[in-house]
Amino acid sequence: MELKVKRKFLRTIIIVLALFIIGSLLLFFSLPRLLIAPTQVEKVDVILHNAIDARTTTDDYVAELYRLGYAGKIVCISPQASWETYPADYARKHLIYMGIPEQNIMVLHLPIPDCPAGSFRLIADYVYSQGWKRALLITYPQQSRYEGWLAGKIFEKQKIGLVVTYPPDDEDELTTNWWREHWKVQRMINAAIVIPLDRFYSECR
Repeated sequence: MELKVKRKFLRTIIIVLALFIIGSLLLFFSLPRLLIAPTQVEKVDVILHNAIDARTTTDDYVAELYRLGYAGKIVCISPQASWETYPADYARKHLIYMGIPEQNIMVLHLPIPDCPAGSFRLIADYVYSQGWKRALLITYPQQSRYEGWLAGKIFEKQKIGLVVTYPPDDEDELTTNWWREHWKVQRMINAAIVIPLDRFYSECR
């Protein structure tokens, strides 16, 4: 009888572990669909360039949107990367080099954030101070769904319409065989971890 009970218990443990592993794998391979929102672009007052990274094509995308008339102003945004070094300054110089009039490109330096909500509050305050009513936030594909919800809620309090998008080429690069490359997996996992973690802290909501 005891042997029967032990076998039944062992079988239950194996089934639970198998279901956990299968569920984890399904969740893992579903990350792109869960994290990446569909791209959308509208005419706005300002483009918020908030995805400055060597692996992205964001500068090209921002310049293209400007030339197509989606906005008349661009704000390059970043916290500091090291002492008095802000990637936003270099993004602005690059956009000027690409032919965007320098008077239409501004820079917003942010403190190093504890969580995205703190940065979005500062960005929303800046947009409000400039009198802009609609903004297009350029972000990373893997952060687009969460940031669309989070930033949208913060901007709404300032009565600012917000559209969140990313360069389609970046999505293609990120999602192609993403589970085979460390940097892609790392970005997906980091983006997924941030969401439940932020829910624990009131200042991050």
